[in-house]
Amino acid sequence: MRSPICAFLGHVDAGKTSIMDSIRDTFFAYRETGGLTQNIGATEVPTERINEIASDLLKKFNVEIKTPSIIFIDSPGHEAFVTLRERGASIADLAILTVDITEGIQNQTIESIEILKSYKTPFLIALTKIDTVQGYRQVKDVSFVDLLEKEGVTYSENLDQKIYGLVSEISNYGFQAERYDRIKDFTKEVAIIPVSSVNNIGIKDLIVMIIGLSQRYIALEKSTGSQAAIIEEKVVKGMGTVYDAIVYSGEIKIGDKIIMQTKDATAESKIKAIMKLIPLEESRENFGKYESIKSASAATPIRLIVQDPLAMIGTSISVFKNQSEKENIISEINNSNVGYNDDLARGIVVCADSIGSIDAIKKIGATNGIEIGKTKIGEPSKNDITTARLNNNVILCFNVPIQRQTEILAKSEAVTIINTNSIYELFERYSTFIQDVNKRRFEARTANLRLPAKVQIEATKKQETLTFPPHTLAGWLREWLETYPDKVMFGTDGYPMSEAMGWEETTWIATRNGREALGLALSGMLRDGEVSRARADAIAEEVLRGTAASLYGIQL
Repeated sequence: MRSPICAFLGHVDAGKTSIMDSIRDTFFAYRETGGLTQNIGATEVPTERINEIASDLLKKFNVEIKTPSIIFIDSPGHEAFVTLRERGASIADLAILTVDITEGIQNQTIESIEILKSYKTPFLIALTKIDTVQGYRQVKDVSFVDLLEKEGVTYSENLDQKIYGLVSEISNYGFQAERYDRIKDFTKEVAIIPVSSVNNIGIKDLIVMIIGLSQRYIALEKSTGSQAAIIEEKVVKGMGTVYDAIVYSGEIKIGDKIIMQTKDATAESKIKAIMKLIPLEESRENFGKYESIKSASAATPIRLIVQDPLAMIGTSISVFKNQSEKENIISEINNSNVGYNDDLARGIVVCADSIGSIDAIKKIGATNGIEIGKTKIGEPSKNDITTARLNNNVILCFNVPIQRQTEILAKSEAVTIINTNSIYELFERYSTFIQDVNKRRFEARTANLRLPAKVQIEATKKQETLTFPPHTLAGWLREWLETYPDKVMFGTDGYPMSEAMGWEETTWIATRNGREALGLALSGMLRDGEVSRARADAIAEEVLRGTAASLYGIQL
């Protein structure tokens, strides 16, 4: 049985790296810029460390460790998850969605949930910062179940209130969730594990849940076919370009011939060196420690050196032994990247920072009925703008820089560029864009049409003064250049008193007291331009002048 691969997702400051610090007994989160993760990092947690952390809880829940380790992938937001891909599917066996108990569901949380749904990946929820809940008594270094025995009723009740608020929010996205120690069937409910990284609470619960669920419900058998997912590219002094990768299938060896996906197509290369990340070390630049090895099998975090390093982050390298295997791998890569760099692809043009991001955007787009056409890595080019102009007049850009000249060119071609660092926001802004486009098209089509309008004019008496505020009930109120008059009905308390020529199909609207307020509904075939407030008031006065005297005894 190979090691399970677990990827963290969630809002950028929800506490993902702090959880890993508790597991590794490190302080990596405090060394990062602004306390926020900047790159994707991998850590292998061996069986020895798992037992050291959670042996008592493993024994309590009768869980036997069968895997050699757990591979954790940490990154800002959801980048680790979408980067860990194999031909359009995630290689992560299990995802850990981190939610800050003080913030609840945030934009990147929603985005992460949508990504998990599109990839159909099982996940747990790590509810972080539970030491901020009112009533906490400074308990440290315990499991969550032990914490509940030590804390008072006030804390437990406040915590439950927070948890069930989250349960309610999660249900809006199609998932049933529950606190992990209350779940009877883990195939039907998402487990919530409350944790505090700072005080080392609930970390052992999280480890035990990962081991137990991955061993019971996830296929961890070693598979055939030798592949590794590239998660980062670095330039290391004395080595040149190297790739941080995860071997997720089979075994790779020095000297193996490989196929890798490049920015333009596929390329053949050869593995020159393999280095294994030392357990409990962090792979990110300046922190990882490696040892040279001749081969690596699934699942192992490694550093690779290859001839002609042209592979893209978020793609896989695949070992081949003969021409037939080589052709099959190339065919699979091409089939999984329909629309990539294809100017003839129909649909929305997408430019993103990695092939993994493109894959996630395509999946979420498909679930929302949005057709994605041409895709590419990097900033939009002149060809991309031309392709967009011939399709939807919009380009969706995710995490890519946009130069000033690109914006000018797009504007000259009437192409809108929507650029964000959030997939959730990307689709939200696209939805707004489509609504605006549809509104403008409708207004253009109806600009010269003769449309009906219905106006309500209410007269209110205060002492000897009448006011007539008009309210458009339906249609558009325009200059009254042409009408088709029929009749107006006047009355008090809904009872008709008289009729007068003037407007089409007007109806009396009853008010509480006919001597205090006058209601009148007007409709007519109207055209040509919006009517001003002053003009509307003048119309109201003209219509009501003759009736004010009879109803109120007032001469206007």
